[in-house]
Amino acid sequence: MQELFFELLRVSIGQMDCLSRGPLPQEWHDIYTTAQRHGLTGVCYKGMERLFDYGLRAPQDLSIDWMADAEALRENQELLDIRCEKLVKKLGERKIRAAVMNGAGVRRFDGCESQQLSQTISIDIFIDCSMDRAIKFANQTGQQDIHCAYTSLALNAWADMPVNLCYRVLSARNPFVNRKMQKWFAQNKELMFRQSNDSISAPSLTMNAICMLQTFQQRLLSGKATVSFLLDYYYVLSQLSGDFQPFRDGSDMAKTLETLGLTQFAAGVMWVLQETLALDRKCMLCAPQAEEGHFILKELMAEKRSLWDLVHHYPMEMMWPRR
Repeated sequence: MQELFFELLRVSIGQMDCLSRGPLPQEWHDIYTTAQRHGLTGVCYKGMERLFDYGLRAPQDLSIDWMADAEALRENQELLDIRCEKLVKKLGERKIRAAVMNGAGVRRFDGCESQQLSQTISIDIFIDCSMDRAIKFANQTGQQDIHCAYTSLALNAWADMPVNLCYRVLSARNPFVNRKMQKWFAQNKELMFRQSNDSISAPSLTMNAICMLQTFQQRLLSGKATVSFLLDYYYVLSQLSGDFQPFRDGSDMAKTLETLGLTQFAAGVMWVLQETLALDRKCMLCAPQAEEGHFILKELMAEKRSLWDLVHHYPMEMMWPRR
């Protein structure tokens, strides 16, 4: 079933015309459940529509539920984009520079319909200020109960939509690696502010290539990684097509990955993107590595993370407490 799920994703994004075989009724239900768990019901429904020309259809009752989910998701994403704009404007009124991150930020620069249907479960905004200034802003919105983490605080802007104000973007549990990350980010911070047509800032594609990779790593370690986030990352790399913007210190992508301790993980993610979404080799950050990729894919698709396997595979990250 897992292979059929990824085949349907490749149909959705135009990398395949049809599935290798028609799923059985139970397999359709399993694909739907997997799509729900990974925030991809909308994207996969787009693939289902493309399969109609080949006579492949899910059971009727499931198709109706799937279509309703896709339409609800589309409306929710439109609402999320509107709220992003309102929040960025409010931050600007307080003289706080802000950039929309992750899925919502990627969508501001990509016109692909399938990507517009990829589910974003929270609004993540980078704010160019200190944690104390972020707390003050939250207080100014009327929020008194504030929970701060090392990288962000949760803003209670809307009851039905999580909002994270991020005063740090990169974060490693290993304090020695984390120190390098903070220094690198401070040098390259301006790459966070690329303006879209409506003057809302988002990270440049090259900056996203680094930041989203590291975010995906931290989500994988905490058991919160989804294929939806990986699909957003696929679109970033596809748009870049290997044309990476130079970083401030003049380092190329290989040297930057080494500096941030992401070389091995990046190689594994490139393999996953190649195997599941057929990412072109010219778009990759580095050469794919199968052994690392197999582990990442296994953890990504597991319904519950294997803490012991993660500790064994990433001891220098997992031995430190989460920030």
